[in-house]
Amino acid sequence: MISTQLENSLSRSRIEALAQARHEPAWMLSRRLEAREAAHELELPSSRYTQVRGLNLAELQPVGLDLEATSADAVGAKRALPLCDSQDQTDGLLIHLNGRLVHSELQAELAHQGVLFMDFAAALAEHPELIERYLLRESPELSDKITALQRALTGGGVLLYVPPNVEVQRPLKAINLLTEENIGLFQQVLIIAEPGSRVSYVEELGSLDRQLETASAYAGDTRVYVGQAARVDVAGVQNWAPQIFNFSRRQGRLERDGRLRWTFGWLGGRLTLSQVESRFEGPGTQVEDVQIFFADGRQHFDLVSNLIHSQPHTQGKVTVKGVLKDKAKAVFWGRIRIDPEAQQANSFQSERSLMLNEGPRSVAIPSLEIEANDVRCTHAASSSQLDQEQIFYLMTRGLNENQAKKAIVDGFFEPTVRQIPLASAQEQIRALVDRKWQNLPAEV
Repeated sequence: MISTQLENSLSRSRIEALAQARHEPAWMLSRRLEAREAAHELELPSSRYTQVRGLNLAELQPVGLDLEATSADAVGAKRALPLCDSQDQTDGLLIHLNGRLVHSELQAELAHQGVLFMDFAAALAEHPELIERYLLRESPELSDKITALQRALTGGGVLLYVPPNVEVQRPLKAINLLTEENIGLFQQVLIIAEPGSRVSYVEELGSLDRQLETASAYAGDTRVYVGQAARVDVAGVQNWAPQIFNFSRRQGRLERDGRLRWTFGWLGGRLTLSQVESRFEGPGTQVEDVQIFFADGRQHFDLVSNLIHSQPHTQGKVTVKGVLKDKAKAVFWGRIRIDPEAQQANSFQSERSLMLNEGPRSVAIPSLEIEANDVRCTHAASSSQLDQEQIFYLMTRGLNENQAKKAIVDGFFEPTVRQIPLASAQEQIRALVDRKWQNLPAEV
C-alpha cells in the first residue's frame, strides 16, 4: 500500500507538473512514470536477516521537490556552514537541507576547465544530454518499493563531471542535512570522470537536530563512471539521527585502467540498507571498497558489496570492519563474480566484527562465483568478543576498564580508518566513534 501523502505525490498529474516546472526532458518524465507504476506493486526491501520495521510510509512527506528555498532553509544553511571550516581544504561545497540546495561553491579555475559540481535538479535542466548519456546507460532493476520511490520522486542530489585529463587536487564535498520529521528524501548522485581525470568526492549525511522523535527516510542512488585511466575516490560518512531509515544504492563502472576507491563510515540511523556494486568493464581496472560501522542500541546495518569482474587483469578488494554493542545487529553480504573472460583476476573480501557484550549479533555471508580458471579469489570473515586478557594487560598499564576497552576498539578500527584517502574524513570518523562511545549526541 502507498500512503495518502505519497499517493498525492505519486499522482500522474503531480509528477507531470513537477517535470514541467523543472524543465525536465521527456525521457526523465518517462522514467519517473515507469517507476511510479512499479512503486504501487513492489514490496519494501527485505532479506533473511533484515526486515523494515517501524517505518510508516503513511506518515512520510516527500521533500525537495520544490525548487525555491525558504527562509527556514537560509537559517539552516547558516547553521550548516561552520561544518566546513578552513581545515577541510575543499575545492567545492554543496549543502542540501531537507532536499533543497542552500549553498553552492566551486573553485573558479575548475569551473573554467569545465568541471561541473552542482545540484542534480539544476543540472538536469542545464545538461540533459550529459545526464541522459550516463544515467540511462544501464539502470539497476527496480527491485523494491524504496528504489521505485527514489526514481519516481528524485528531488535533487549531485552532478559531478570532470573533463578529460583534468585533475581536481582537493576533495569536492556534499553535505546532506535533515531537520524535519516524517519526511522522505529521495536523491540522485551522478559522478562522471572522463579519461585521464582525477577527483575525490566526499559525502556527509547527518541531522542538525538529533532529537527527532518520529521516523524519516533517506533513499539515495549513486552512479560512478570511471573513464580510461581515471582515478576516483568516493568517501561517505552517515551520521543520521536515531529515527532515520537509510537506503543507499551505489554502482561503479570502470573502463580500462580505471581506479575507484569506495570508503564509508556507518554510524547513525535506525536501519541502514546499503548496496555497493563495482563492475570491472575494462582490463587493468582496480577497485577498493573500505567500510566501517559502529552499531549500538537496536541499530541494524545490512551491508552488501558486489565485485563483478568481466574483463581480464582486474583487481578488487573489500574490507569491512564493525563494532557492535547492546542489542545491535549487522549483516554483511559479499559477492565476487568472475566471468569466463576475466582471466588473471585478483579479488578478495573480508568482514570482521567485534562484540562488546553478549547482546549483539553479526552475520557474514561471503560468496564466490568463479567461471575462469586462472584467477586468485579468496574471502575471510570473523566475529569475536573483547579479549579479557588484553583488557587485563591494559589495566595493568594504568588504564581503567572503560579506557582499556576503548583502546581495543580504537586499535581494531585504526588500520582500516588509515586507509581512508581523505584526512578530514579520517578525523571525523574518529571523533564520531569517540562521541558514540561516550553516549554523547553525535554532532554532524
